[in-house]
Amino acid sequence: MQRIASILRLEGPRFDDTTIKRLDLVNVANRNAGLLIEESNDLRLLLFARAKTAAICAIELRRLDEATSEELSLTPNLRAAISIGPVLIGEKQVTGDAVEIAQNLASTLRPGDIFVSRSCREALGDQLPVDFEPLREEISFGYRLVVDSNEILSAIRHENPMAPDWSWRVTLPLIGMMIFITLSWIWFNMPD
Repeated sequence: MQRIASILRLEGPRFDDTTIKRLDLVNVANRNAGLLIEESNDLRLLLFARAKTAAICAIELRRLDEATSEELSLTPNLRAAISIGPVLIGEKQVTGDAVEIAQNLASTLRPGDIFVSRSCREALGDQLPVDFEPLREEISFGYRLVVDSNEILSAIRHENPMAPDWSWRVTLPLIGMMIFITLSWIWFNMPD
């Protein structure tokens, strides 16, 4: 089945269990509606329906990499490339232009970089408060995302606030009010 999708290619020196746990990779991908489609020792490939969620996921993973690396006296080494385009989704693999473009962009990455393709840049537009720095004079090659991770994640969470925790203090009065209205309606609509 062929679809238009966003591909996030994550590269690092290695993705062992401690790195995956340190980056909270599974939860971050799930929270941003990402689907892990390929994994190896130094690579993770995720599929997203929208470019914005792929970019948010990459920014969140980079922030986690930087924060946890400082705590453990490691050097941040996660690199991300995002591309959007047609992909062919098979039973066991995903192929297509978007996968190849993300792979080509990833070849120029330095640790901490997030690169986006030209098509991804156009899809993102002004949806995120980030700057785009062209990689070369040719704008068709791609862009580097210039972003303060903490600033953008707080702006995104402000746009999409989480629902408050459930509380009996709110629920019981609402249920009581519904019962009162129902009984009042029955009382006033009873035949004489």
